[in-house]
Amino acid sequence: MQSPLLKRAIVIGGSIAGLLSAKVLSDYFEEVVIVERDVVARHPTERTGVPQSPQPHILLTHGYRLLKGFVPSLKDDLLAAGAVPIDWGQDFQSFVFGDWSAVSNEPTGLESFSCTRPLLEAVIRQHVEQLSNVRRLSPYRVEALVGSGSKVTGIRCKRSKGETDEQTVEADLVVDASGRSSNALTWLEAIGASVPACELVNAQLGYATQRYRIPDRWDEDWKVLLVTHRPPKLTKLGYLARVENNELIATLGGYCQQYPPLEQSEFLAFAQQLPSARFHEVISHLSPISEIKAYRATANRLYRYERLVTMPNGFIAIGDSVCALCPAYGQGLTTSAMSALTLRDWLLANAKKSQVGDSLTFQKQLAKQIKPAWSAATNNDAGFLRAEAIAKKSPIARLLGLYRRRLVAKIHTDSELALALTKVAHMVDSPLTLLHPKLLSKAFM
Repeated sequence: MQSPLLKRAIVIGGSIAGLLSAKVLSDYFEEVVIVERDVVARHPTERTGVPQSPQPHILLTHGYRLLKGFVPSLKDDLLAAGAVPIDWGQDFQSFVFGDWSAVSNEPTGLESFSCTRPLLEAVIRQHVEQLSNVRRLSPYRVEALVGSGSKVTGIRCKRSKGETDEQTVEADLVVDASGRSSNALTWLEAIGASVPACELVNAQLGYATQRYRIPDRWDEDWKVLLVTHRPPKLTKLGYLARVENNELIATLGGYCQQYPPLEQSEFLAFAQQLPSARFHEVISHLSPISEIKAYRATANRLYRYERLVTMPNGFIAIGDSVCALCPAYGQGLTTSAMSALTLRDWLLANAKKSQVGDSLTFQKQLAKQIKPAWSAATNNDAGFLRAEAIAKKSPIARLLGLYRRRLVAKIHTDSELALALTKVAHMVDSPLTLLHPKLLSKAFM
């Protein structure tokens, strides 16, 4: 632990990005206050402030490795809570380009866990809130930043449940980790600060999710199963994942407003429209144990803080408050961990100074870290957009997209190629590894 240099940091939002930020900040500040608008239960539960809680959350291998750095006991804690360990090279089956991808017969090391979002969040929260200099202020909603266009010195907040209790909390640093629903642009404008431009790529994906009880006699040889979409014509997808408590999460998705229905018989009928019958075959023999819940806030949205000319010091934005990605690609948890790592590096670089570093420098560093994830999600979703939107992609991007499709078309019989693509999808390997001569030859054989 570093010697704390400054008095107080405030984290707006107690979700995963906020919790990881608080963990990092605890090494540099005497006190860290997490301002959370929800009442937080002691046990894993869905929260109003995280409307995507019932939906599946993929913990990519890279994200899992990063999380273990923040929470060393993560593996043991997840196992104790019943999370399902998974080797993504062995235990994951995907239907893509008209057939099932080849899987490895041996362990691949691409490990993480399959569990619900509330469980993962609760495990991380328990670790973070045990830190002596971290406290939670909840249920409180942030109303405004305190300060000026050049310097933020705190927040003004009040209780979320309609009471009149309002208070001002001073801080040396305010971190916005409030996610997709962030009001940061309104807060910044109110104190005379510049606001970032917004980029939006919205392929209009909608989800519907139901949970099922897995029977005692379960002979499926997978832990996660995916029937993929394929732009521009195959708009529907299906995702099945074993999670804690011997349950199965079943999610249907539809791009271009082809939203899955919320009534049971229609949900099953939608599943029959997938390009593989396997999804429907599985859930049609299981007993549902939850309602079907929808989620449609899936647009890729990026606030370009790094392009501002000036930004008030004492305030930064992180996680989905900056870059919210379409959840179909499972990058959100991993980019939250990457954001926290960037925060740690930024704080460390200024550790010998008795002040917080330049906020704009942080946002530029963060932008570099999340650029690959943004590019991957938006390039994929662009396939569902208008032709003129697709035309904005550079010739190189279009050529690489064509090459990647050639690779994917061959993964049905080539487990080595399938593993190479899986490593890239899990952000373990750079996309540049796909240009290895051995893979190039596979693509054009």
